[in-house]
Amino acid sequence: MKSFAQRVLSSVVAAGALGFGAIGSAQAAAVTFDSVGDASTLSYVLTWDGASLNTTFAFSLTSLTSSTAVFSVTATNASSGPGQNALMSFGIDVVAPTLTGAVANAGWDAGVDLILPGSGGGAGGPGANRVDLCVYSSGGCAGGAIGGGLAEGEVNVFQLTLTTAGDFSASGVTFTSPYSAKWQDVGLSGQSYESTAGCFDCDGGPETGVPEPASLALVGLALLGAAAAGRRRRG
Repeated sequence: MKSFAQRVLSSVVAAGALGFGAIGSAQAAAVTFDSVGDASTLSYVLTWDGASLNTTFAFSLTSLTSSTAVFSVTATNASSGPGQNALMSFGIDVVAPTLTGAVANAGWDAGVDLILPGSGGGAGGPGANRVDLCVYSSGGCAGGAIGGGLAEGEVNVFQLTLTTAGDFSASGVTFTSPYSAKWQDVGLSGQSYESTAGCFDCDGGPETGVPEPASLALVGLALLGAAAAGRRRRG
């Protein structure tokens, strides 16, 4: 029979596995639009260098044929704190079926198979991330003049049209994470910031609310210490 300490340690290990599972499932999340009227919101809620970044893109499918999908997208930048925190671009890592083109209006543009620099991991990330779909408000997917970005407090509605050589009408349009985004003049340092922490129909990035392995280890050590203290008292 396992001792109390062994049972506690097993529980902590299991909790760690569940934590990793939650991260993996969130990062692999996909959303499919297969009927006119389908709606879902892509959200980025995170903090960096004193700034609170809070940007959403509400997608609503307005037209769907075998070759063309048209979305109405409402972009909202509710970011706050030091810096201008202007949203410059966002990307969908994987789109199915494969896109042949993408266009947007109302001050936005879009392209397929583009590089979103640094979105491989945080500010000045370790490398660029190639995305199937990139939507940008100034210059290009890599950013541009801050004045052309989506400013703090700004709400903008635009139309996004996607085309494919496949068949949208057969199974709809599927977006699969990671979902990247780029802001410029962020926080106290005023640097660019890139993140892959976007998710559809949620309040924040995939890591929100998931214990980190180090935290779980500390909890485990504390519980083991409590178990040892209990044995000493009983002795």
